[in-house]
Amino acid sequence: MDKLHKYKWLYVLLILPSTNLLAADEPIRRGAEPSIEEDLRRHLRKLDRWDVMQLLRAERDVDAKQKKQAQVSSNPEELAILAEDEDNGVRFYVAANRHTPIDIQLLLAQDTEPIVRSGIALALNFDSMGSTFQKKLIERIGHRLAIDKRPLVRLGLSSNQNLPESVYDVLAMDTDPLIRRQLAENLKTPQWVLEKLVQDSVQAVVVTALQHRNIPGAWLQQMSDAPSPIVRKAVCQNVNTSLITLEKLSTDQDPAVRNAVAMHPTTSHDLLVHLATDIDPTVLLAVVQHSRADRSLLLEFSKYDQDLQIRQIARDRLIPLLQGEIREDILERWENP
Repeated sequence: MDKLHKYKWLYVLLILPSTNLLAADEPIRRGAEPSIEEDLRRHLRKLDRWDVMQLLRAERDVDAKQKKQAQVSSNPEELAILAEDEDNGVRFYVAANRHTPIDIQLLLAQDTEPIVRSGIALALNFDSMGSTFQKKLIERIGHRLAIDKRPLVRLGLSSNQNLPESVYDVLAMDTDPLIRRQLAENLKTPQWVLEKLVQDSVQAVVVTALQHRNIPGAWLQQMSDAPSPIVRKAVCQNVNTSLITLEKLSTDQDPAVRNAVAMHPTTSHDLLVHLATDIDPTVLLAVVQHSRADRSLLLEFSKYDQDLQIRQIARDRLIPLLQGEIREDILERWENP
């Protein structure tokens, strides 16, 4: 008996009335090893003696095992059976399982429960090296999920990093700004889709797109003139923002923008020296914590009386620098008495 027929038999046996089980039971000869069927019958007869609480616990345990198996199984036959389970939690884990065959994914993409369809949205995997038929089928599933009426499904899809580019384009036109913002956070969203999102009518979507590592530099430069300080700050938070743009925004009227410049990893030492004269303590705090703040800057801030935290951070950062200098001096004198 192959695995598929064995599982089907077990499912049929589980729904048989207990009276039939007893009637079909045959005595087991002494010393003989019980068959799978006989062993299962013997365990199922216990159900007749269980109370409600025991039955509920057993049902819970069975559901948990089914969900676990749906998560870890790589057996196509087993996954096909679990995909028809009445528990939508089991079907969700089958849908989210990366080993689930594409024909079963297509079936579950049409499931009546949105949680199951969201599992497919999360696990859908477009392989550019796959067959033409497979790529077209996955693209078809992706487009179907991209217009799903339930936001939960589209939200799962917008976080998926293995979609056909055309699906990302559909999601960029979603009516829900939460979906578009999630798409702007997706590391695999194509550059030309990000260019659409950076022009979105909702500021939160624009800000998220500006922080994306793949947004073209021209947009960072252009949006540095945006009227909203929140947008200008987002420009400063992009790791690819040019030094020229950072220098320009270092004189911004909003301290939050100047603070973002002081926190940027590529801000130069000269720019930090300029920002060290800022009147806002949050900007100064960012300067003293920057990795490019050298000995001279830290010495200056170690005598800063207006803010105890800034002074203490400068002194704490100075200690290992001074210790290193003293060690070098001692070693040099030892080697050259």
